[in-house]
Amino acid sequence: MNNNKDIPLVSVVIPTFNRAHLILKSINSVLQQTYKNIELIIVDDASSDNTEEVVTNLKDERIRYVKQEKNLGPSVARNKGIELANGKFVAFLDSDDQWYPDKIEKQVNLLMKSDESVGAVFCGMEFYDFKTNERIGEHLITVDIKENFTKGKYFLTPPMVTILAYKNILQEIGGFDDRLKANEDTELAIKICKKYNFALVKEILVKVTRNHKQLMTNNENYISAREIIFDKHYDFLSKDILFGLAKQIANYNILKNNFVKAKDYTKKALEIKPTDFKTILQLFSLSLSPALTKRIFSAKHKNAAYLSGLKTN
Repeated sequence: MNNNKDIPLVSVVIPTFNRAHLILKSINSVLQQTYKNIELIIVDDASSDNTEEVVTNLKDERIRYVKQEKNLGPSVARNKGIELANGKFVAFLDSDDQWYPDKIEKQVNLLMKSDESVGAVFCGMEFYDFKTNERIGEHLITVDIKENFTKGKYFLTPPMVTILAYKNILQEIGGFDDRLKANEDTELAIKICKKYNFALVKEILVKVTRNHKQLMTNNENYISAREIIFDKHYDFLSKDILFGLAKQIANYNILKNNFVKAKDYTKKALEIKPTDFKTILQLFSLSLSPALTKRIFSAKHKNAAYLSGLKTN
């Protein structure tokens, strides 16, 4: 695609925190896109390393660097990027990942050819080991995203690094919920699907780095995020997904000795599926002996982040 300024501007938002040793590859993968009408907004979430020096040493007029005074998390950083964006479209990239050169071009072409019901597009991604640079897997969702949220069993969410969306739609739905420190991509996708559809470029166009010192979210953040999603989107999500959310929240709280909340979400799960035998037994056990229930769960679930009741992809 040529450097025609009449083509729509795409604003690329990279939130970053202490990734000075990785971010250059991410930046270069944006600047080397075949689609040339791009601005790159880097929102530094109060890094303590030399990220600012690395970025400001780059002499490219397409780069805009903003540093937040406090670390407020990726949702706030991405919302800041949306606020600053001048483009018709907004895309998101993490500061340890990369795009293939034609990612933006192919996504803009598809989005502009799609009807008004389509508010965003996504693509597939592949995973590489940071140390060996060997390809270790790929991820390509081919199901209808909206239909999966409303009728499916598990969350199938377009990862944020694969999405290109209209800026005005991101603003219309309120951007990212800044309370979330996990699952913010899932919650944003749900909000998009409430009013619009996703389209898919059925190709692998993103390279995701794994097995370096990643900024992992703790279990409590995941559970807190799923409580928010459960409450906000109860009337939209499928019964299977809601049931799984309620069970996972309940199970996590059993292991954390928060038996009041565990019982509450077990009851919510039963409201969704009143005849589920295991959940009936769980509620009975919690009512009879919460401590015994915890001992049983502690033996069964060694990692609270992946308790039964919900799978994510």
